[in-house]
Amino acid sequence: MVAGGLLALADIARADFRQARAAMSPGRDPVVTGDGERLRLEALSTCGGLYGRLDLAAAELDGAWTGHGTTNVDINPPLYESLTRVGPADPLRLSVGADELAVATLDGRIVEKQVPLPARWLRGLAEVAAQVLPLDLRLEIPAGRAVALLAEMSARTGRQSRWLVPAGSGWRSTTRPVPGAVCVADGFRLSVLRPLLPLARTVALYAPPVSGAPAQVSGWVLDFGTARFTLLLSAAVNHGFAGDGQLLADLSADTAVADADALQMVLAAEPVIDRASIAVRTGWHPARVTSALAALAAAGQVGYDVAAASSFRRPLPYRADAVAALHPRLAAARILADSGRVTMTAAGAEVTSGETTYLVHRRGDEYACTCVWWAEHQGRRGPCKHAVAAIISEQTGQRDE
Repeated sequence: MVAGGLLALADIARADFRQARAAMSPGRDPVVTGDGERLRLEALSTCGGLYGRLDLAAAELDGAWTGHGTTNVDINPPLYESLTRVGPADPLRLSVGADELAVATLDGRIVEKQVPLPARWLRGLAEVAAQVLPLDLRLEIPAGRAVALLAEMSARTGRQSRWLVPAGSGWRSTTRPVPGAVCVADGFRLSVLRPLLPLARTVALYAPPVSGAPAQVSGWVLDFGTARFTLLLSAAVNHGFAGDGQLLADLSADTAVADADALQMVLAAEPVIDRASIAVRTGWHPARVTSALAALAAAGQVGYDVAAASSFRRPLPYRADAVAALHPRLAAARILADSGRVTMTAAGAEVTSGETTYLVHRRGDEYACTCVWWAEHQGRRGPCKHAVAAIISEQTGQRDE
């Protein structure tokens, strides 16, 4: 199971499903994190729309001690080939350190050294953490029955999304979203799970509340008893996680980066992040906690486990303020706000960018804008730079008062 999970992560990391036929790039680099209780191994696809994670609990690790830390390594061809030859009764010894990952099988011992984490992975990991927060369990089926489901979904190469609706102990497939349904966008990407199904006990499907969007994110969790494999599908092949901006509104808070630095000490030895507990210990408003965690997520330091419904630490060596350049909309919004291009109004704000003034309207806790970008995405890819600028200016005004 561990060998199969590593192979699946390697396949995800090098997959580019934007091609007519799924192309494979050389990259096969998972991020490995130890939190004192378990190992988490994660990968993002080359196309950016697929996220996979293998969680190995203490029982799967034969009670071996797990320290705290994160490393990023390649799974190169020699290790990949060795893993394909691991049988059900064969030994597999895994050793992870700050600078390397070593795997010993009957073929011998192979050591993979640490490699730099791609910048796109930082944005992708951050957006994954934001995208999965609203996901809830919709359907759970035995792995044996899931074989037929994945065969049906992965055989569809068209661009029309399918929706799975729970029906009794099974499901039915439709082209229209209904409450409680799970979106399967470009389901042929699910093919990466097929080798793991014979090893799993159940497959659980997670989805956010159905909205007016033509397609939505979905989560697929394979339970092996002592381990889990989580796969997240973006809303489309050409809609990678890294291109979204779901964290931008929270990152706009001027206290977010400083609070994130303070939280690093609080969370240093905690495998699971409890937002309510943080609010109690720090005395912060829940919104302030959310902004601080968003800043940590932007630095790749916070992930989310949809099956456990909890956040977790990923102690990567990046500071929240050092990755601000990875979010051009946020940088552009700060320029607009700092240069006095935002005028707050009773309905929201007027934001002048270039020679054009855009109207930003408040919709409850969110903003809508008259710009072309907002008209195209309708908030599905986070707020536009004008809306973020309005949020920053509103916060500044409230602070001045």
